[in-house]
Amino acid sequence: MQNIITKLYQLALSSHIVSALLQPVHIVILALPIMTLLLAIIVLTVQLRTRQTLSERNLISTYSFIWYLAAAYLLIILPLPTRSSVASLTTAEYNLQPFYFLSQLKLLTPFQLSDPSTWLSAFKSDTFFQPFFNVLLFMPIGAYLKWRRHWPLWLITLTSFSISLFFETTQLTGLYGYYSRAYRMFDVDDLMMNTLGGIIGAWALVFIPRKLRNRDHSTVLNWNERPINWRRIGALIIDWAIIAGFDTLYFVLVKHFAWPLPHDFRWLYVANICIFFLLPAWRWHGKTIGGLLLNSRIANADGSNANFGQLFIHYGGLYFVGLPLLFLDLWLFNSLGDMPSATLNRLDVYLVLVSVVLLIISYDLLLALFSRSHQLWCEKLSHTTAI
Repeated sequence: MQNIITKLYQLALSSHIVSALLQPVHIVILALPIMTLLLAIIVLTVQLRTRQTLSERNLISTYSFIWYLAAAYLLIILPLPTRSSVASLTTAEYNLQPFYFLSQLKLLTPFQLSDPSTWLSAFKSDTFFQPFFNVLLFMPIGAYLKWRRHWPLWLITLTSFSISLFFETTQLTGLYGYYSRAYRMFDVDDLMMNTLGGIIGAWALVFIPRKLRNRDHSTVLNWNERPINWRRIGALIIDWAIIAGFDTLYFVLVKHFAWPLPHDFRWLYVANICIFFLLPAWRWHGKTIGGLLLNSRIANADGSNANFGQLFIHYGGLYFVGLPLLFLDLWLFNSLGDMPSATLNRLDVYLVLVSVVLLIISYDLLLALFSRSHQLWCEKLSHTTAI
C-alpha cells in the first residue's frame, strides 16, 4: 500500500499545478478556510449543547473570532517564497533588541519629537507602520476576549503574548521545518506590539456603552429544537469526498496513462460541479449522491421539486460565486508584499473587498447550517430550501 501511495504521489508531481497543491504547506493553506469552518461548527455545537440556547449574534461573533485568527495567520505566513530563494538568504533570522524599531525610525526618517512638521512623513514610512500594524492586528483579539468571554486583563495579555509567540515561532522555524531557515525575522518588537494591541483592544471597550454591547435582538437557537442540519452537513462532506476521489483518479489517467482529457483544472472544477451537484440534483429531484444517502434535498419552499433553472441558481451561487471568491482571496493574500505598508495599493483594496464579501457569505452559510429556517442568499434568489 505504501508503494502504491508513493507512486501516485510521484505521478501527481509531474503536473506543475498538482505538484504545488500536493506540497504539505500548500495543502494547509488551501484547507485552512475549510478547517476554520469545521472548527467553528464544532465549537458552536459544543456551546449550543452546553448552554442549550445560543443567539445568532453569539454564533456570528464566535465564528468571526475564529475566522479572524485564521486570517491573521495567513497574513503572518504569506506570501510563501520558494525553498531555493530561502536557502540563499543571508539576512538576520531574529532580533532580540527591544524597541529596535524606535532607533530605526530615528535613523531612517526625519522624525523629531520636538518638530511636529516631521511627524506626518515619519508616520507614513514603513518603519513606523509595521509596528503600528502589529498593534492594530491584535486589537480585535483583546476586544473579543473582553467583550464575549469577560476575561481579566492579565489573561488577555498572556493570551495575546502566546498567540504572537506562536506566530513568531512559525516564522523562526521556517514554517515548522518546511524551509531550511527562517524566511521572516523573529522580532521581539512584534511580540511587544502584538501584546500591546491585545491590551488596547480590551481597554477600548470602555468607549462602547455597556447597553449597546449587551443588546441582542437576534434569533435564539434552542438545542432541544434540533436546529443544526446534520443531514445537510453530512451530504456536503460525502459529495466533496467523492469529488476528491474522482479528481485523484482523473489526474492519474491524464498524467500516467496519457488519456486525451483537458489538463486545465478550471474545466475540471466546472465539471465537478455539474457532474456531482447540478445534474444529480436535476435527475434525482434535488438530491445529490450525498443527499440520496442521507435523505437531504433541495426543493421549493412548499416541498415540490425545484426545476433546473432554480438548481442552477442555487449551485451556481455556491460554487461559481462563493467558492471562487475563496480562491481569489487566498491568491490576493499570497500576492501581498512581505511587510505591511502605509500606502494602499489596488491589491490591498481588492483583498479587503473580497474578504468582506466572503465573510458575509460564510456567515450566511453558517446560519443555514445551524438554523433550518434560514435560507442561503442563493436559495432566496432561486426560491429553494434544503429539506
